[in-house]
Amino acid sequence: MKTPITACLLALVLAACAVTPDNERTTSTGKVPAARIYIKSMTASAPDLAEVQFSRTSTFLYGNSPQELAINDVVLAQIWSGEQISIWLKPGTSYTFSVKPVHSLNTPAYPQTRQITLDLKAVGVYKVRISANLEGPTLQQEN
Repeated sequence: MKTPITACLLALVLAACAVTPDNERTTSTGKVPAARIYIKSMTASAPDLAEVQFSRTSTFLYGNSPQELAINDVVLAQIWSGEQISIWLKPGTSYTFSVKPVHSLNTPAYPQTRQITLDLKAVGVYKVRISANLEGPTLQQEN
């Protein structure tokens, strides 16, 4: 009798660990929730700034693992499959964006980081797609 009860309790404990808190779940609009944005000031729009839109496609490879999105080697946000985020930056400057899997028990010890450099020449919208291939996550400018 103790074995089935112990097994049920263990299953409940493990299930509780796998539940994502409400403030970290993807919003109904597909935007990255505020709880997973680490530099919130970059998400504030202004008329004299360039908008950089990131969208993560749903892929079979690396599809369920969260990715860390960084700007100039500083983590900006954690983005999951199907999510999108927009940030506003000063034009006339180049920025290097990178993405890598969030380290967990099922990721390699040193996950590969992919990066792209965008030269924001003027005020406008710049689009970047986050996807994946056999070698890991990828970044591609869509403009």
